[in-house]
Amino acid sequence: FFLVNFSSNGIAFNLESSQLESIMPELNGIELLKKVAKEYAPKKTFSYKMARDIMYTKIDNHDGVVQGIYTGYSIDLDPNSSNPRQIAYQNDINAEHIYPQSKGAIGAGKSDLHSLFPAYKRVNNERSHNPFAEINDSLTDKWLINNQILLEQPITEIDNYSESLTGSEFEPRENKKGDVARAMFYFYTVYRKQANAKDSNFFPQQKEILCQWNIADPVDDLEITRSHFIAKYQGNENPFVIDSTLAARIYCEGNS
Repeated sequence: FFLVNFSSNGIAFNLESSQLESIMPELNGIELLKKVAKEYAPKKTFSYKMARDIMYTKIDNHDGVVQGIYTGYSIDLDPNSSNPRQIAYQNDINAEHIYPQSKGAIGAGKSDLHSLFPAYKRVNNERSHNPFAEINDSLTDKWLINNQILLEQPITEIDNYSESLTGSEFEPRENKKGDVARAMFYFYTVYRKQANAKDSNFFPQQKEILCQWNIADPVDDLEITRSHFIAKYQGNENPFVIDSTLAARIYCEGNS
């Protein structure tokens, strides 16, 4: 049993270990996937404009600071701002669809906060709709940190950099790989039909590495907090965050 105190935007709440659930422990595979997809779809959806405003002021705003997922680039943004999208854009932050729009993040999926994150604009563009992968360092052509894009391998703190093989693959920084994997699992579970209609190979080609990242970078307090706050708006958690066994039982057999 553990008890953690969280505070975001002046709202404080306690998270007990009992709030992390075991989801349908008797099920596995496609049957589990279908039931999770039904039960953990958003109960409320927002316009894309409104979703971004919520993200910048409520979900990913920590004491007036918004940080990009891939590089740690941060900006100051008043959580009470009346025009957060404009302020973010003017300061080089925009919204990253972990599951790309061109690969199925359309309709309700386009504005689903569980797969939408702030990102430094140039790095968002660099990721584009490329699949996630472990890129051999000798092949990486861009190293990305804060608001910097380097063309040569850094000498120190290499794990803090995201990597790009431009036009081909993208590798997030080490401490966000699990977050990315669980956002991908969530999106593909809830929006599988529309994702497959756009590109039926996009998720399967990444599944193995996402399963590895899910283990290597386990759920942390910030990720749990994020899922809980999104649930206050959409009415749904990311089930892959609140049950650490779920990925193995649906997608990652042999990787648990």
